[in-house]
Amino acid sequence: MFCSKMKLKEIEMKKKVILDEAKKIINKVGFNNAKMIDIAKKVGFSKASLYSYFKDKEEIAMNLFKEHLEKMYEKIKDLPEQEITALEKFEEIKKLQLGFIKDGKNLMIIKPDLKELTKVHIEVFEVRNKLFNVVKKILEQGKREKVYNSDLDVDRSMIILDSLMTGIIFNASMRKNVKNDLIDKFEIEDMIEKALDFFVMGITNTNGAK
Repeated sequence: MFCSKMKLKEIEMKKKVILDEAKKIINKVGFNNAKMIDIAKKVGFSKASLYSYFKDKEEIAMNLFKEHLEKMYEKIKDLPEQEITALEKFEEIKKLQLGFIKDGKNLMIIKPDLKELTKVHIEVFEVRNKLFNVVKKILEQGKREKVYNSDLDVDRSMIILDSLMTGIIFNASMRKNVKNDLIDKFEIEDMIEKALDFFVMGITNTNGAK
């Protein structure tokens, strides 16, 4: 049992080293130009050894994406309990989200041909759900403060917000591989910021406090 725990700990440590070095390479050359062989060389592994830890670079990117989400959750998890207005809280989330997008945009990869949810994808969704629960509490506070519409459906609003974010990330992923003249310059940070502004405009109470 002791040896088994030590082995698992060793595997997790090696995975952490791989992820740290992979992040540096992806941030430097971009996801499409990052190669598994380059990551393997950086950590002193053979390519075959690297594949025993991660099946492909998409799995590496998803693990790094999960780490980013977990870090963001740690930063906002206590936000609902802070004694500031819902508007101030959402503005803080917007600021953190934009910083998060800037730091991790090379890791936001959506494969159009994804046919199954792997373990890491499920773990990502679990962290996202925790983030969404934080935002839902803030939206409920906004309803009580009458700054958001009193008939606001919080659950459906979260689905809309998630769809906005996912759609932008999906388009960013597609535009790296497919030429599209619809938008000459697609900056994911700018798109996310505008989407968040549109979302807030849509739920804001424009009739005054009632």
